[in-house]
Amino acid sequence: MSSDTFTETNPQPPKPKKKENLKQRAYLNSVTSMLDYGARIITTFFVTPFLVSGLGSTLFGVWKVLGQFTSYTGLADIKATQVLKWAVAKDRDSVDEDELREYVTATFILVMMILPLVLIAGAIITWYSPYITNVSSGYFGIVRITTAILVLALVIHKVFDMFESILRGMNLGFKRMGFRATVFVIGGGLQIAVMLLGYGLIALAMIQVLVNLVIGITIYVIVKKHVSWFGWGRVNFKRSLSFFKTSGWFMGWSAVKMAILNSDKVLLGFLAGPVLVTQYVITEYLVKAARGSVGNVIHGVIPGVGKLFGSVQYDKLNKARSHIMLMTWLMGVSVGAAVLVFNDSFVQLWVGEEQYAGHLANTMIILVALQYMFIQNDSAIINTTLDINQKVYYGFTSAAISVLLMTLLVPDYEIVGLCIAMIVGRMPMSIAYPLIISKKTNAKVRVSYLIRPILVTIALWAISYRVGIWLNELNWFWLLIGAIVTSLIILIIAGLTGLNKHQRSELLEYKNRIKFLKSDQ
Repeated sequence: MSSDTFTETNPQPPKPKKKENLKQRAYLNSVTSMLDYGARIITTFFVTPFLVSGLGSTLFGVWKVLGQFTSYTGLADIKATQVLKWAVAKDRDSVDEDELREYVTATFILVMMILPLVLIAGAIITWYSPYITNVSSGYFGIVRITTAILVLALVIHKVFDMFESILRGMNLGFKRMGFRATVFVIGGGLQIAVMLLGYGLIALAMIQVLVNLVIGITIYVIVKKHVSWFGWGRVNFKRSLSFFKTSGWFMGWSAVKMAILNSDKVLLGFLAGPVLVTQYVITEYLVKAARGSVGNVIHGVIPGVGKLFGSVQYDKLNKARSHIMLMTWLMGVSVGAAVLVFNDSFVQLWVGEEQYAGHLANTMIILVALQYMFIQNDSAIINTTLDINQKVYYGFTSAAISVLLMTLLVPDYEIVGLCIAMIVGRMPMSIAYPLIISKKTNAKVRVSYLIRPILVTIALWAISYRVGIWLNELNWFWLLIGAIVTSLIILIIAGLTGLNKHQRSELLEYKNRIKFLKSDQ
């Protein structure tokens, strides 16, 4: 037998699969998310003055309300793509590639089945949109056309979200680094262009369709290139039924999340008018930017946490959760202090003092954001278990309380009442979600660990609040320098006073394991 024949009939054994560096991928995913979110926030910063000037306070408020209201189309979505993401995250190393491809096919079938319901929901929302936004009859046609186009943009996003779910489930979100950010910037430039050319809401909505389409196609190409097993598997109706049952809970959570996150501007506009929505959106800008930035840094870790749960490494999972919560608190308290000090000056320079909602409203908005960041962390971890029924029950309770309190408090207390309603309403989630995780991972909930960070937060934010009242006239240079220096100082003080020695050493050890200038390879 020749050596050639021997080579053909006895191929070399495949190389062992390279061990996945969860910490490094978490870091890269966080960087990718930060680039995307940073591009969105910076673009919004430059675009918003043009929108406020071009549309006026009333129509700008209408635009923001429509952005939330059209998301209610998602109530008809069973969230099969979310099931796909967490199923891939949990099973990618424990099932064969044929089964993973079956996951993709099962998800696609469900998405196509539910699409007509989404379109019907979109039609209903389109019809009632002028009444929700409180516009005069002369704007009914424009508002309805704008809403219909925004619904189309949302449908495009939902169809392509399947490929995004695969990428994130494989812990490869960093492979799209820079692509989405570039599209956001281009989209922002187009928004400025249509404002300068004198176009309005309809043109803005059409840009949203274009942005979602380009992003979706880009993600599809990236998945096809970097996920070796990607493709269509055989049709397995049993698998589709299994995904459908699980996705029902994700659909329930989607409805809960929509009520929690996408009801503030809608109810504020309906109960108090679109002008107040503009003040709320402008005052919230820095807070929302900070919340999203922290969230994107933290949630690069979550797909890796899903792998730990799937492999029953509960000790490592609980340790990872502890790190996530500590990092969230450190970043939240430091950035929150900077916003308390400088948001008034920022709004004055950005769009004008008349759009600032006031120091008390600013403080309440920051509290809402910090509370939700912790809820979001635990919520994402629970998602990795694919057993979210308890989470949905508590979330529904929180949503119901929040909406009820909003209807009672907003007419008299406006933005402050809105924030009080959200904080009180979300308390069931704040209490229950840590308990759910502890039960699933055999961990203990230690309430005593919260006392020190809470006291430090109150002290640091009380000082920042007083400084913010006193300091309200700065130029852009001193505003930027002051915000950076304040955040760093508060971060150091919070780390030294709010964390114990063991917690500080663990976070430093975690940081030292990350290679900041290297890729996953």
